[in-house]
Amino acid sequence: ISDLRMKKTAFLISFLSTIICVSQTQLQFELTLGYSFQGQTTLDNQSLENNDALGLRLGRNYLIPISKNLYLETGIFGKYNKGKNKIETLEFTTTNLRLQLPICFGYRINKKWKLALGIGIENNKDFNMMNIKKEDNLRYDLLNKIVYTYNKKIKFTLYSNWMLSSFPDVYNIVSPRNGIYLGVIYDLNRHKNKQN
Repeated sequence: ISDLRMKKTAFLISFLSTIICVSQTQLQFELTLGYSFQGQTTLDNQSLENNDALGLRLGRNYLIPISKNLYLETGIFGKYNKGKNKIETLEFTTTNLRLQLPICFGYRINKKWKLALGIGIENNKDFNMMNIKKEDNLRYDLLNKIVYTYNKKIKFTLYSNWMLSSFPDVYNIVSPRNGIYLGVIYDLNRHKNKQN
């Protein structure tokens, strides 16, 4: 099952790369800051009193028009989390860096507002610890995004992720299950794009 999942993910990435190369895409830079969190978490049969983190998400978006108001959004992002955790009297800090591939469908409500919904794929482990024979290499999240257009170049966004995968809690300690972020998007296109 894990091999099939990895093959499907590799095919999807290759397919999206081809679309990006041949389509009239809009290129954007996005920076979001936020808060990652989850419910009760256990480690070695002990409950964590705190399991949240500050999050930073940085990367590029590609918007591919489908129709007048619909578009496909993908890109490549780095996600960084830093949190403080506590088990009884033991306090410790966690940090992690993940690579994320978002795949979303967006809808343009009007000239100011857009909504997007999709799936995020990211490494669940550090790259040097990944093993294609195991099922817990990749994490899948439900992504939600609201975008407000301030002007032709600058947009503001409210972004959230909600983990769909089921993993042992040990993985979620360094990368909490859910996150809510606020950020800014900068349009890198030189010419005005009426579609986006």
